Amino acid sequence: MSLLTLIIIGALCDILINYLADVLPIYRRPGKPLCSNCAKPLTLFNYVISFRCKNCGEGVSARTLVVLILSITASVLLWSFPFQNLSYWWTLPALVFLGVILVIDIEYRVVLIQTSIFGLGLMLLLGLVNQGFSLNGILTTVAGGLAGFAIMIGLYYFGILFSKIMSKLRRQEIEEIALGFGDVYVSTFLGLLIGWPAIISAIILAVLLSGGFSILYLAILSIVKKYKSFSAIPYTPFLIIGAILITYLLI
Repeated sequence: MSLLTLIIIGALCDILINYLADVLPIYRRPGKPLCSNCAKPLTLFNYVISFRCKNCGEGVSARTLVVLILSITASVLLWSFPFQNLSYWWTLPALVFLGVILVIDIEYRVVLIQTSIFGLGLMLLLGLVNQGFSLNGILTTVAGGLAGFAIMIGLYYFGILFSKIMSKLRRQEIEEIALGFGDVYVSTFLGLLIGWPAIISAIILAVLLSGGFSILYLAILSIVKKYKSFSAIPYTPFLIIGAILITYLLI
């Protein structure tokens, strides 16, 4: 496949990711995208071609351009470096889906139940294709999903317990918790995708990556005098990065 074709496919994935990330948090289903400035519906021309609202003249966000660059880069790399046993075309749905939940989690700090239910079905299918439809492949896929759920649900309740303990010690209510339940869903369908025992290594790597990022993030906040204890950061990106890195490291 030519480089130009891969770039075009990546750009189409970018449009779909940005569109779903724009409308799902509002409607919980496909709908008309709204201008982030005046909240009026955008036409297809304004949204895809001119990148500017016809009502107020507001341009595209930086996120739109970042997702475009990353989508094209991912399209090219996936053609050269396939994701485990999945073909390029089988990987594209995973690329779009993971891109959507990543953008929504970063911007809104939430993993929608609608995307989670869809993700469980999609990743189960991709996991079975990836592992093969043999009995061993089915067991590997299902075990990966169950392990991802079990580990993350344990961390989720540990985070709630930790927040309650710290609230009592500080005599101040701590609203933020270490993990949201959406992270449990993400860990589950990533487990279905990469299987057992890879999901264990992926979660461990995600914990290490998030810990390193948190230290750097809090250090920067302290330098600029904006430090706030128990500041929440989106965890889904680290789970996705951990799953991808482990997959390629285990090849």
